[in-house]
Amino acid sequence: MEIGMYEEGRKIGQLTGEMSCTLKIVKKLKEMGFSIKQVLQTIELPESSVLRVFDGKEDIRKIAQDTVNQQIAENGDKIPEERDFIKWVENALEYFMPPQDKEELIPLKEPQRLTCEQWAQYTPYENKLELFDGQALADLREQENMIIALLYNIGLEHFIKILPQESKTILKELLNEQ
Repeated sequence: MEIGMYEEGRKIGQLTGEMSCTLKIVKKLKEMGFSIKQVLQTIELPESSVLRVFDGKEDIRKIAQDTVNQQIAENGDKIPEERDFIKWVENALEYFMPPQDKEELIPLKEPQRLTCEQWAQYTPYENKLELFDGQALADLREQENMIIALLYNIGLEHFIKILPQESKTILKELLNEQ
């Protein structure tokens, strides 16, 4: 029975440590000028925890402990499956890489095959598709990346073929304006 309690304590400690590291990065993002909304769209964390970090009146470790305890309570007093908070943060930081660090995809008339690396660069982390307050994916940049990857893959000819006539007319007008 003591072994179970030891293992439970180890898991809670690990989750708290990872949460603490993640919240320290949230604090850095705040110092860099990121808004609460930007942080929440980039890193999957409870809003209350991010708000407490932005408030700056509490110790990060305390916020991390409270957050992990809250997650345990919400999970029926069971320790949630290990969540790789550090991976989420790495993904968040990759999101802010300058665009030139990414291989450019240029959609052509004909379909082109995507490599696994290209797909990983142009799609959300873990291919996780989300709808947040009526907006597909986290923000405009993720939307643009996904659209480019899909257009690259199906080709512009097929894209135009599947557009409704009204959309084709609008697209033609927009292209003529440029």
